[in-house]
Amino acid sequence: MNPTTLPRLEMHGVCKRFDATTALHDVNLKVEAGEVHALIGENGAGKSTLMKVLSGAHPPDDGKMLLDGQPYAPRHPLAARQAGVCMIYQELSLAPHLSAEQNLLLGVEPTRCGLLRRGEIRHRTREALRQLEQDEIPTHVPVGRLGIAAQQLVEIARAVAVGCRVLILDEPTSSLGQLDIRRLFTLISRL
Repeated sequence: MNPTTLPRLEMHGVCKRFDATTALHDVNLKVEAGEVHALIGENGAGKSTLMKVLSGAHPPDDGKMLLDGQPYAPRHPLAARQAGVCMIYQELSLAPHLSAEQNLLLGVEPTRCGLLRRGEIRHRTREALRQLEQDEIPTHVPVGRLGIAAQQLVEIARAVAVGCRVLILDEPTSSLGQLDIRRLFTLISRL
């Protein structure tokens, strides 16, 4: 089989329980490179649990996952992110008092001899925003001063900057107006 036709992400028979509650039972999912999927269901249907399993926040109790045809079992969200699977939660995880530039590589800042490589951080921030066609987002303003749509774009830019290959968005339109929703969907289609 040609490697370029391999599924990007697969779940087979994934189960997750919390005490007596079964949140996921025998879930199978296949996401090919370049596809966009939406999970729709009632509250308590397991959507958030599924996303947390994919992003390493919860380990599955049973089943297996594959990423690019290789076993994928992140022990925590950082391991998922390092594998290229990034989760953007409905409640954004930005440090509001820090700038977009400071937030983008927070926790994985490039250093040399223990010193931050600010030029590289600045370059990677600009490059990530350029890839998203969001050059107008100010990179030195605390993100808490930006609108919610711009903050969400900074989160997506962070995923791009760290090499995200699978992007998971948790209810990304819940706090956006119609214009920002259209812009987000255009961005998702382009990605």
